[in-house]
This record gives sequence, structure tokens and C-alpha cells, in this order.
Amino acid sequence: TSCPSLDECGMEKSLRQTYCVQSSGGEQWVTLALFSEVRNASKLRSDATRGAASAAMLDPTLLTSPFHVLVAVNKAVVQKEQLQTKTKNIYSEIIYNLSQSTNISSAFKKFAIKDTSENVLLVILHSSRDGHEVSNVVCTVEGTEVNVDSISSFCDTEAIAKEYQISVCEREISGLENSVVTRIVARDIV
Repeated sequence: TSCPSLDECGMEKSLRQTYCVQSSGGEQWVTLALFSEVRNASKLRSDATRGAASAAMLDPTLLTSPFHVLVAVNKAVVQKEQLQTKTKNIYSEIIYNLSQSTNISSAFKKFAIKDTSENVLLVILHSSRDGHEVSNVVCTVEGTEVNVDSISSFCDTEAIAKEYQISVCEREISGLENSVVTRIVARDIV
């Protein structure tokens, strides 16, 4: 048997997912970390609002999968490169890009962590694959880290369908995730 890979907080790294985001400026890395039974959501939200958090802190209720989040991350990275962001920083741009609406405050109300959130998904951008910066953010969460692959168990499919205006027929043909991703990608085009 092998011991799990732990970070400086003693949390198991294997529960997280790290991806490479290619850009003209080189590689960037993004790590997703999912928590349940979060006891300090109000403080996390306050830190994020003040810009003191080096992560997008999301309520996973309206998130279908890691891919759903990665589409918003990729879009934010490209927009930052092209100097076409609509918000203050890359993390707020990720939250904004999860919404099909162009209303920034609406996107934050729906997708960002709330004072009452019991679950949170951290989206952390970093410059190296080892992601030593990740531990600093993860250590601020008082909760139980769970496997990012379980994000679908935290989502409310009916609320997602309502938010993105996805009909039952469309869900049956395209699937919920495909319909959501299409709306995120097409928002600025339509």
C-alpha cells in the first residue's frame, strides 16, 4: 500500500484535479478542489470579495462538471490575454464566464460562494505544475475535501436547466452539460 500524497495542510492532493491551460503567453495550470461541510463560508466569501483570495470560490449548485468550469477558465484566460476582460481580475472573470448573462452582479449572486454555502469549489490558477500555491488557498477552507469528480452530486439539475433555459427536449438530445457549455461559449457571440 502507498501513502496518499498530502499537502502542507495534511489534505490529500489526489482528490483535486489539475489541468494545463495553453495560452500564447505559455502554460498556466488550474487546480480544482471541492469541499463539503464547509464551516467558514462567510469568511471565504469576505476574503474573495476583498480580493484577498487567490482563487475563484464557487458554490457548486449550478455546476455540472469539472469540464463546465474549465470552459469558463479557458475563456477567462483568453479574454485576459486579449485585454477583453469585463471584471477586476481573472477569478472574477471565471465567475462571470459561468453565466450566460452579461450581468456581472447576477453571475456573482448565482455562481460565487455565499455566506450560507455548505459546499465550495476552489478554482486556483498557478504558474507551475507542482502548484505549491494551491496549498495556501486550500488551507483556508474549514471543511472536508472530497473528490472533484463528485461535483455532480452537489448540483441541482433543475436549477441548472432553469438558469440556462434548457428545455427537457434539449436535455434529452444534447445532455445538460453540452447545453450549458454551448451557452457559455456562445454568450459573447450571439
